[in-house]
Amino acid sequence: MRESAPDPLAHALDRLIAQRSFDIHFQPLVAIDRADIYGFEALTRAPADGPLHSPLVLFEAAARLGRLVELERLIVQRAMQRFKALGLPGSLFLNVTADTLLGAREHAGRLAAQLQELGLPTSRVVIELTETRPIDDMAQLDGALQALRERGFRVALDDLGEGFASLRRWMEMRPDFVKIDRHFIDGIAQEPLKQQFVRSIVEMAATSGCEVVAEGLEQEPDLDVLRRLGVTLCQGYLFARPSATPRASLSVPWSARLATAAQPRLLQNDLALPLGQGAITTAAQLARRGLTVTPDTSCRSIVDLFHGDDQLLAIPVLDDQQRPIGVLRSLHVLKRSTERFFMDIFDRRSCVELMDPHPLVFDVATPLRAMSDAVANLDERLMIDGFIVTREGSYFGAGRSSDLLKAVSDLQVHAARYANPLTLLPGNVPLDNHLERLIEAGETFAAVVWDIDHFKPFNDVYGYRIGDDIIRLAARVLTQAVDPQLDFVGHVGGDDFVLAMISPDWEARLTRICQAFDAGVRSFFSAEHLAAGGYVTLNRQHQPSFHPLPTFSAGAILHVPGSFDNARALSAALAEPKRVAKGRAGNSRYFIDRRHPQPRHDLAA
Repeated sequence: MRESAPDPLAHALDRLIAQRSFDIHFQPLVAIDRADIYGFEALTRAPADGPLHSPLVLFEAAARLGRLVELERLIVQRAMQRFKALGLPGSLFLNVTADTLLGAREHAGRLAAQLQELGLPTSRVVIELTETRPIDDMAQLDGALQALRERGFRVALDDLGEGFASLRRWMEMRPDFVKIDRHFIDGIAQEPLKQQFVRSIVEMAATSGCEVVAEGLEQEPDLDVLRRLGVTLCQGYLFARPSATPRASLSVPWSARLATAAQPRLLQNDLALPLGQGAITTAAQLARRGLTVTPDTSCRSIVDLFHGDDQLLAIPVLDDQQRPIGVLRSLHVLKRSTERFFMDIFDRRSCVELMDPHPLVFDVATPLRAMSDAVANLDERLMIDGFIVTREGSYFGAGRSSDLLKAVSDLQVHAARYANPLTLLPGNVPLDNHLERLIEAGETFAAVVWDIDHFKPFNDVYGYRIGDDIIRLAARVLTQAVDPQLDFVGHVGGDDFVLAMISPDWEARLTRICQAFDAGVRSFFSAEHLAAGGYVTLNRQHQPSFHPLPTFSAGAILHVPGSFDNARALSAALAEPKRVAKGRAGNSRYFIDRRHPQPRHDLAA
């Protein structure tokens, strides 16, 4: 019988494992909101002169030859040793496939012991599931994740949107981190669909209490968009390539650039309101310092605490770096304590046995609107337990849901005083305040003034009620076309609206507004008037006069720092492009004053 040819990859893998001939490189994860390195991802590099140099080839060969778990355990051990030897700061992100992770229940203790020998706390290690391999047994995966979390490890889901990854896996795993695949990050500044995808992920992460990491960041315009979308952790060649000896801190230019960009941007519509002193607008103002515990606290101590204080509803559990890893809920703890044999078994065990590892967590800067949205999606049974507030990941305090709801209600009542009663959009006062803030902050933005052409004759023919419906249509078209996190929509009265737009694709959005209004307004006209393109009314001299059907027109100016001294000057300058737009016949349209913006002081108040 003819012998099969030897497998060169099998031979190379045997030698690589036997000689441990692979290197570990590290790439930083950068916290762009605080201009610092958050941690490092460990990446494997096989010898450059061998057939297994490509990581894809290496791990595919190991899986095919049944040695994947063996190889990954060696890599994890080497990565921990190198991370400690280099004295790198922050967290260590370790990649493992499902094959290795499914065996974590039996090996989590050994891994924790290795870290203890190195002097590294398990809370600094993030086990990152790379979904290049399918997961068939979710029950076994849940057990493995629980075993890791009980020992203080955190978990990340890698490459969301790629491979076998799915939103369902996210819901099942409840990871501490979600890493978005590079496909959705590269070129996001030019792709509105990618922006919408990332925005949705950020909103879901805020609700589930996990952090989002943008992978594959290579271009600075993409960084600006990610910051505006609320992403705070980024990783990619823009900051640093993987290296065997990485820097332990950001370069000075990047530190300065990020620190400057991290200054608060005045983009929330709520902040455009003339709020009174002491008004609550962020999570920090709702946080109160209270009782916290560590995993060293026993179940018996927690039960006694809740029994001794009827007003104590929840207790945050913090790790040795003061980061929240869970919450103990009074109703759950007291219910479990009454179960038969529970206290006999768990009396002296760590309180992590009783905690919920997925508390509702907000950063100190989270605005009320985002907090309200997250609480609205919460299970009603958890509403009473409130939320945890952090600063740079560490415990800052805890808040009550009732205080949040009251603050949101107060803000809504305050906003209603300055809103247009027909559309409920912000009126003149919040609009002027918002424009002033943008100008003072040196923002680059598009200011756009809209109004409905031929509106009075339409009102005379169809009546004011239908006229109000047309105005509501205009408001709906505008609000649906803008990015609520970046852009501002104001209704200054009658059929006049103003936009302040920071969205990078603002011109494309103006086109969509025109198209949407023209499509929506047709339903208000009779077939006769549609066919004629308008209608005839009597003018003041009682002579018949033909009027075209209403359209939407706008004048726009791109404001750059120094263009105008104040909102009044900018508003006056918008009259010219608006006049040009209204002077053009046809469908809905806009005109942009494309003259190179120069500082203008002649219109200053």
